[in-house]
Amino acid sequence: MSGRNQVRSPTSVPAPTTPPSAPPVCPPTACPPMEIEINDTPVTTDDLVGLKCEHPAHRNIVNCRIRATAVCATSSTVVLTNPDGRLRFPNPADTTTTVTVPGDGSWVSFQISGERGSNAIGDAVIEAHCNTATGALKATKPATVFWFDQAQMNVTPGGNYTLAGGTFAVAAGHAVDYSAQARIRPAGVDCTAPQVTNLRIGIMQNTRPGVRDQTTWGNPTIVWNVGVAPGTTVVAASTMRTTFNRPIAANDSEVNVAPLYDQPGHPGSTIDPNCLNPPIGCAGGAASTSNDNPSTPVANTFTSPAQTPAGVRVGTLTYRLINVTMDPSFVAWAAVFNTVTNEVCTLRERVWAIHVDSAGAGPQRATASPDTAPTADPITGAPFANTIAADPANETTGPGSAATTTFTK
Repeated sequence: MSGRNQVRSPTSVPAPTTPPSAPPVCPPTACPPMEIEINDTPVTTDDLVGLKCEHPAHRNIVNCRIRATAVCATSSTVVLTNPDGRLRFPNPADTTTTVTVPGDGSWVSFQISGERGSNAIGDAVIEAHCNTATGALKATKPATVFWFDQAQMNVTPGGNYTLAGGTFAVAAGHAVDYSAQARIRPAGVDCTAPQVTNLRIGIMQNTRPGVRDQTTWGNPTIVWNVGVAPGTTVVAASTMRTTFNRPIAANDSEVNVAPLYDQPGHPGSTIDPNCLNPPIGCAGGAASTSNDNPSTPVANTFTSPAQTPAGVRVGTLTYRLINVTMDPSFVAWAAVFNTVTNEVCTLRERVWAIHVDSAGAGPQRATASPDTAPTADPITGAPFANTIAADPANETTGPGSAATTTFTK
């Protein structure tokens, strides 16, 4: 036997067990402590919701959830409120909402929308009250209603219209140049949050109904057909006019860039690659730019059959160009555009027009009114302005006045 002392390990004795206790039953007048998550995540940088849009009217909805942080055997009735009125739950009349929170700690969903913009990060606080809107406070969660200020829709008139080469168009540059911008608020919004990361400031434009352009020819001459008897008479209109009319408002866009006037990355349709930028206050934030160049083709002469009062064709009438006028009118908007959902919200609106005459005196260029808050919803899909322009039903040709010219062989 070894002389070394050996120590025996004590025999292990299992600890006494006690049966698990049942979860406490929360009294009807009490609720357990709770927690709230905005955007269904525990991070705080995405605790955001966009301010409601007026034109076109819609609300930006964010999913949220609440749960008990202490287990109870019974569910709790909780009334969610927002004392400062910046939030809704989520519809316009929903200043509060009631949810039943399970006692087992599982989540229950609710939704919020933005009613009034935040002045600072986290100033729109969600409160969870036990049983009633004035009951015991069981949880709070700061939220932020982000919005946009310093919005501008700039329309800058460009060059003069000149008749040359069979087209009435701006001789150099553009008819108008656009610049749209806005700044995200409040300061400190995380632009990488999912509610913001896909937002850009873009340009929208609609054409307004009315006469777009007219071309007038006059001073007719006649070439008689061979064999027409002397003394034959033709009474012709002294002027002829072609009128193009836009009977309805339309989206001044194309299918692959709609609902915006312009979008980058569409060869053949993109006008300016700088036409869609993040809001100022986000990385890469800058003004978005584009331009427009309405024009109309012009024929120097117009011909029509020369007919007797009995309807017999006896020659050809030729009219010479008197003038061409252009009178299109537009509404342009600076808008927030979601590149994933294609949703838009207009921020500023500007009306501009072209009232030019090839025979007129003085500068012949576009004019623009001051920009204002939006007053109307833009057309975001069909009808498209180019479709209306190509419809022959919108073009009429006939005498320019009641005056006539008589020709006798």
